[in-house]
Amino acid sequence: MSGGPVRPSDAPAAPRVLASAPWIVVVLGVGLIAGLLVVVLFSLRGAERAPMPAPAPPMYLPTLGVERTSPTGGATVAPPMTPSPTAPSSPTTTSPAAGPSRSATPRPSASVRAVAPVAVTARYEATGSDRDGFDARLTVVNGSGDGRDWTVELFFTGNVKTVQASSTSGLSVSTQGSGVFVLRGTGPLPAGESATVRLSFGRTGAGDRPGRCTVNGADCAID
Repeated sequence: MSGGPVRPSDAPAAPRVLASAPWIVVVLGVGLIAGLLVVVLFSLRGAERAPMPAPAPPMYLPTLGVERTSPTGGATVAPPMTPSPTAPSSPTTTSPAAGPSRSATPRPSASVRAVAPVAVTARYEATGSDRDGFDARLTVVNGSGDGRDWTVELFFTGNVKTVQASSTSGLSVSTQGSGVFVLRGTGPLPAGESATVRLSFGRTGAGDRPGRCTVNGADCAID
């Protein structure tokens, strides 16, 4: 072997390739980095797919009842009330045969009685007075459909002593004492007719109107 210098043709092939093409080193570095990134991505995806831990069991709080006081002074705890199931309400059905409701016709009470209109009425009216007496007019009307007898009673106080009466339809006069005078027609008063009686009373004191006047038992008007 000769010990002379090594020529470029005698150098190894790999170093020569690297020296002639330096971009190969860059490509190899980029490939290495890309491989590392792929490994890292697969490791992260595996971590994401790790199974989730089982949920913790639910916690139940104790239910407290209503505290009540016993007759002996101690406190008792009632158990909690459990709501009872509600039964479903049954639908209401309407019978097709039922007709429209009718309101009952009110009937008059047995204690209420119809009052018949008074057939014969009378009106007393004082027409004048002086120190010893007074004058009055009595009008009797028959409002019925047939002839009626009539009787008028005048109730004065005891200071009215005497009475004089006159009527064209016939009249009788009597006294029961203590200022009570009774006047009667001598015949039936025809239907729809009236009788006028003129009266003249003797008295001591004052007053020219009776305390009460009736015709056939019913009250008459006093003016």
